[in-house]
Amino acid sequence: MTKIGDTVPSIRDVHWVRGGTLETFQPGKVYILVFLTTNRGVCVEIMSNLAQMQENYREKGLEVIGVVYKSSASAAEGRVYVNAWLNENCPNVNFRVAVDFTGEILRLWMDPMDYGPPTSFILDRGGKVASIDPMDLDDVVLKVLGGS
Repeated sequence: MTKIGDTVPSIRDVHWVRGGTLETFQPGKVYILVFLTTNRGVCVEIMSNLAQMQENYREKGLEVIGVVYKSSASAAEGRVYVNAWLNENCPNVNFRVAVDFTGEILRLWMDPMDYGPPTSFILDRGGKVASIDPMDLDDVVLKVLGGS
């Protein structure tokens, strides 16, 4: 389970649905990594806020990544399902989205028993977890972008 101050685990084993592949987190960038699910309306609601943050702060080094946990028989099946879900619910998403069809990435980051999507991790420019699921995402992101 990942905690504040930890070096971030890999997301190498996710299967990308939107945006290009990201093998490793790039030093100097701030990331919002948000775990989502397709069966909660609140996950759709947060997507527009995340898209707006990506638009507003991209030039300052912010990158938003959504990881959708969707149990499926294969990565291909998971990608098809999540792509259809995005097309229906969030067609204008402007950030990378991946599917974790096995739950392996979810387990690296948090205890699946405590998983209450959406769950956001804010990663600082040095590759450490700066915040987990902050109440005011915008304020925390601005502070991390500013170096505090």
